[in-house]
Amino acid sequence: MKEVLSRKVKYYRTLHSMTQEELAMKIGVEPLHISCVERGQKRLGLDKLEIICDCFNITMADLMPVKRQDDSDTKEAWINEIVETLRSLDTSQIGMVKSMIGGLKG
Repeated sequence: MKEVLSRKVKYYRTLHSMTQEELAMKIGVEPLHISCVERGQKRLGLDKLEIICDCFNITMADLMPVKRQDDSDTKEAWINEIVETLRSLDTSQIGMVKSMIGGLKG
């Protein structure tokens, strides 16, 4: 998943003719951090991803990889992983996730 997100960040940045330095300044990180994100070596928090979405006028769903699989075991494992991740977030981060999920309901 991280690799797909990395490629999409780079894709939208280059699509908008933005340098890594410009994107870094807009979201409040060092340019080296953007370089590492685009290489799949580092992650961005939800707050930074929201700013990126605003910069490029896209939704969080546009950044997230979509993998359709009917395997119920895989689906259950993903749900459990999501729940465990949610438990580690603060209230504002959970609110951001909730709004992202609302945008996926189409």
